[in-house]
Amino acid sequence: MEKIRIITDSASDLSASTREDLTILPLAIRFGDTEYLDGVTISHHEFYEKLIESDTLPTTSLVSPAAFEETYARSVADGETVIAITISSRLSGTYQSATIAAEDFAGKVFVIDSYNATIGEGILVKYALLLKDQGLSAKEIVGILALCRSLSLQLLLFTHISCRLQTSRLS
Repeated sequence: MEKIRIITDSASDLSASTREDLTILPLAIRFGDTEYLDGVTISHHEFYEKLIESDTLPTTSLVSPAAFEETYARSVADGETVIAITISSRLSGTYQSATIAAEDFAGKVFVIDSYNATIGEGILVKYALLLKDQGLSAKEIVGILALCRSLSLQLLLFTHISCRLQTSRLS
C-alpha cells in the first residue's frame, strides 16, 4: 500500500494533529512588531483576543518554499507520496510556495489549491485523510479533491465588520 502524507498550512484551522500522516505548516502572523507562528506560538483563541484588543490589524506571511521543501524532502526520504493542500491562491502566496518547492519532487508531491480557507480548506484535508484511509492512491485522492474543491461554499461571519472594511477584504 502506498504511504501518503497530507501536508496543509495553518489557515486550515486544524488543531495540532494526533495523526502521524498529517503535517501542518504554520503561517506567520504579525501584530505590530511581534511575530507569531500560527498554532505554534499563538493559539486561535489568543489570536482572536489580540484582534479585538489591538489598535492595529495583524498581517500574515505565507509558508516559505524552503519550509515546504524541507518537509517534502523528509517525507519522500521516508518513502511517502505527498499531497499538499493549501489556502486559496487568491488569498495567499502559500500555494505558489508549495508549488515551487514541489518542482524537484515530480511524481512524489502533488499540490492542491483548496480555493478555500479555514473550514473549507480543513474539510478538504479531512476528506483527503478519509480517502487515504479507504486505500485510495495519491493520484486518485488528488483527482477527487480537484472536483470537490470547486463545489464548496464559504459562509463567513464577521463579528467585527470594520476589520474587514479596513483591510479592503469586503466591499
